[in-house]
Amino acid sequence: MVTTFQTEERRAAALINDALEALGYGRREFDMRAIPFTGVWGTSASVCYQIATEQVTAEHAAELEGLSKKEAKRRTQELVRQRAQEIAEQVAARLREVGGFASVEATNGYINITFDTDRFSNELVRAVLTHGKDYGRGEPKSERVMVEYSQPNTHKAFHIGHLRNVCLGNALSRIMRFAGFDVLEANYIGDIGLHVIKTLWCYQRFHRGEEPPREQRGRWLGEIYTEADQRLNYRQDVVDLLNDLARNDPAFREAVDRMMKELWRAHPVGEDVAYLLGQIAHAREIKPDAFYDDATIAHFWPIVGKQLTQMLEAARQRPPQQTAERAAGEPELPTPADYEAWLERWERLAAHLDWWPHVPEWQREVRQTFQLWETKDPAFVALWKETRDWSLEEFNRIYEQLDVHFDVWFYESEVEELGRQIVQELLEKGIAEISDGLPVVKIDEKLGLEKETYRTLPILRSDGTTLYSTKDLALTKIKFEQYHVDRAIWVVDVRQSLYLQQIFKVMELWGFAQAAKCYHLSYETVMLPTGAMSSRSGNVVLYEDVADRVLRRAREIIDEKNPALPDELKERIARDVGLGSMKYGMLMRDNNRVLVFDIEEALSFEGHAAPYIQYAHARACRILEKVDTIPTEGLHFVDLTPEEINLIQHVAAFPSDVERAASEYKPLVIANYVYELAKRFNDFYRACPVLQAPEPQRSARLALVAAARQTLVNGLGLLGIAAPEIM
Repeated sequence: MVTTFQTEERRAAALINDALEALGYGRREFDMRAIPFTGVWGTSASVCYQIATEQVTAEHAAELEGLSKKEAKRRTQELVRQRAQEIAEQVAARLREVGGFASVEATNGYINITFDTDRFSNELVRAVLTHGKDYGRGEPKSERVMVEYSQPNTHKAFHIGHLRNVCLGNALSRIMRFAGFDVLEANYIGDIGLHVIKTLWCYQRFHRGEEPPREQRGRWLGEIYTEADQRLNYRQDVVDLLNDLARNDPAFREAVDRMMKELWRAHPVGEDVAYLLGQIAHAREIKPDAFYDDATIAHFWPIVGKQLTQMLEAARQRPPQQTAERAAGEPELPTPADYEAWLERWERLAAHLDWWPHVPEWQREVRQTFQLWETKDPAFVALWKETRDWSLEEFNRIYEQLDVHFDVWFYESEVEELGRQIVQELLEKGIAEISDGLPVVKIDEKLGLEKETYRTLPILRSDGTTLYSTKDLALTKIKFEQYHVDRAIWVVDVRQSLYLQQIFKVMELWGFAQAAKCYHLSYETVMLPTGAMSSRSGNVVLYEDVADRVLRRAREIIDEKNPALPDELKERIARDVGLGSMKYGMLMRDNNRVLVFDIEEALSFEGHAAPYIQYAHARACRILEKVDTIPTEGLHFVDLTPEEINLIQHVAAFPSDVERAASEYKPLVIANYVYELAKRFNDFYRACPVLQAPEPQRSARLALVAAARQTLVNGLGLLGIAAPEIM
């Protein structure tokens, strides 16, 4: 959709180029920008600076050459400003002769053009109300786009970090579809891999026959995965803690040194234990295999573990400066918070010291379990299918709550064999080769790049088992060939950036033209105010726990703000507000920045949050419910206030912002847009009476309220957020 504002911008740009050509400067490529002054509706061009820079550089080269670098820069800027203003005045004079604008001014080298607000406001409001839910929609485009997002792993918990992925992918899909693209939303379920094998091993080894209530089965599998990972990595986790303490705490090293001497006198602990204590005391890194045998472990842990607990509990009570004197070159001394975190880690590990001797055996069992999958053992496959369904039920329940629906479902388990075939094809074509027993693609070499850029991508393990790359190559081929996708977008966290670029380049080497339009929409991690999350350590924050807390808090707020509403209506509003706050909270920051999600901030009716935007819509509804009809004809937007002009200007910008969000793959553009629209509407609401205004202001303002309301609905809808009529 081309708006009145865009039409006028394009007309202004064409007339500027006509003037430049007539003045002998030639036609130019340049952008028009909205005039950044409150209460002014118009557009501006800086093209005169482009021409002035060229002329000054050519005409004053000799003069500038004799000056110092600093003075030459100052003089150049002065000359360019003067020349740009001269050219701008020449162009402005010609545009004033053409007419059709409210004003044309040359200001500081810029050409500033303001529009006839009455005529254009009428046309804009009429366009919004005529098109309704389609206001801002782009013209149909020929390209098919597939947006792949969510990609949760079965047998793991769906946590708050997954929500950012879902919100980004769903919002981008909505935006691109609204912009005119043929969009397919795809989900790629990680239903096989080492995480699944670990979970099923732990289930069979320690939880066989157990089964929680139906609605908790997905969460329970996530807990078993965490347990499996903690068991299998137990030795490494303990050693990592000891090394962290030795590296970062001089007091710990001193205590271990004293302990070593005391233990040597008091206990027959043996040379192995003494050696380990000495390594720690001197901050030399130890490894799990340093604990040579069960006898060493039996002596080491009861003594060292007790001392470690006592020392950490005492240390966290002391101010940092009393812990140890800081030597030159030493790192910052630990804080009580550091000791708190170390003690928490140690208490979790100390509760399972009996795990230590079993870790090698468990790791062997996991490898054996993997072979059950590789050989497609019937009993194991049946267990895998049953437990996979538990996870999928949970995922679908969450998607239903979030109003997210996928057109295509892919599964890792279904592309393994095709991936192996593709590896063979790439080897036969000479794109891949065997290196150190592994099939790999040496991407930089194949592209003829001298500088290391994409490196080498392994595409299959030496034992024939598949890698992520094996399956992703197969999946991408399916997208291009079976679904006829012209553009493929992956919403995947930022840590996979190099890997996805490697996949794209292999597809390019393979001859797929669509590879040039593959795009990775990356995003950073989500944290809560309490800190980072980890599924391995078991402190992952589950989506459903956060959703429950947000929805309960939203209901409390609605109860406080509107106690007279019926309970059923309160529940619906709380749901819209709560889910909206979570979605907007995931979209309101640049996707490449770490996001800290705070529930109270997300539910704010006054800050940068969804309820603030939703409340602006409810305010507009409250005004319009008091009139029988919304006037659309014979409107007169005269003597407009700055608040009216700013609101009109922002409503007019919606189609171009949709276009920009789609072309840049950036939902943040729309998230910022709806927030700014709500702000401008609230400024208008406070400054401009509507129902009490005299005619013709009353009719014009009613129509403007209706246009702003519709634009808020459309914008929030692109983010998957509801627009309640009452709050």
